[in-house]
Amino acid sequence: YQIQPVWRADRPQKGRYREFYQCDADVVGTDSLLCETEIVMMIREVFTNLGVSDFEIKINHRDILSGLAAMAGAAGKESAFYVALDKLDKIGVDKVKEELAEKDIKGNGVDQVFELLGKSLPAKEKLALLKELFTDAGSRGIKDIEEVFQLLDHTPDKLSQLEFDLSLARGLSYYTGCIFEVKVNNSGVGSVSGGGRYDNLTSAFGAKEKLSGVGISFGIDRIYDTLETLNLFNEISQSGTTTLICHFDQPTYLKALELACKLRAQNINTEVWPENAKLKKQLEYANKKSIPYAVIIGEEELRSEQFTLKNLTTGEQEKLDVAGLINRISQ
Repeated sequence: YQIQPVWRADRPQKGRYREFYQCDADVVGTDSLLCETEIVMMIREVFTNLGVSDFEIKINHRDILSGLAAMAGAAGKESAFYVALDKLDKIGVDKVKEELAEKDIKGNGVDQVFELLGKSLPAKEKLALLKELFTDAGSRGIKDIEEVFQLLDHTPDKLSQLEFDLSLARGLSYYTGCIFEVKVNNSGVGSVSGGGRYDNLTSAFGAKEKLSGVGISFGIDRIYDTLETLNLFNEISQSGTTTLICHFDQPTYLKALELACKLRAQNINTEVWPENAKLKKQLEYANKKSIPYAVIIGEEELRSEQFTLKNLTTGEQEKLDVAGLINRISQ
């Protein structure tokens, strides 16, 4: 696994950044479909732990797509067929058919494919229907998907949140087996994770031995956008600051700086409000950043060296000297 920045040449737009971060998890060196099964389990665990409940894990197989291409009469034009099919949820059936027709992929076979894609059936019924329609092309894909489903039946969540989506194509040509894509409903962004099996990719990077691999990427920036849209960030993660020191004029501002140094020396993360402002504005800032304490320094506090400590969670206030502040906030 690794986390690193990556780049794309596409025109940037909402949810599609020119530079973004991915978290990749891959297994190389085995054909076992246990890996695909564990990818589904991992995706469920990741999004459940993030507090996301309404998401779909879409799964398909490149060999099943080959079967659909054969049915559509797209022999020798498989790549064009996959690229067009991958746009189905974005531009709709008619536009995809137009794009296929431009590539001279048209006729009864295309209509038959879209009739099949339009059927809303449980996964096992879809597989049974494919067995009837496919000849040689697609048979390995059906077998692999059946095995993944069988393995998932022995996990606690079984097939929950998993959708067998025949239109899922993922345009990258190096996929050779199962492919995945994850979408969070009502998030306003596209897929937040995707991947699949690649049997021959390592040879392109100089590997002498043929090594089958399978992997998934989590788009960290899109996941961040999703959590923000769904208001799922934990409040405690929004601030590393424990205390905001509020003040009103130059003398109290200088005392705030002095006090901040003393609190920071005791490992209390402290901010000083940086300019003159009404107390209400300073406290609103503290609440917005989920800062738990505010220390208020006015004329009286300046004279007495007894500072007002306000607990911003409970609203309670008390007067304390420096030692008392350190003791109370540290507790």
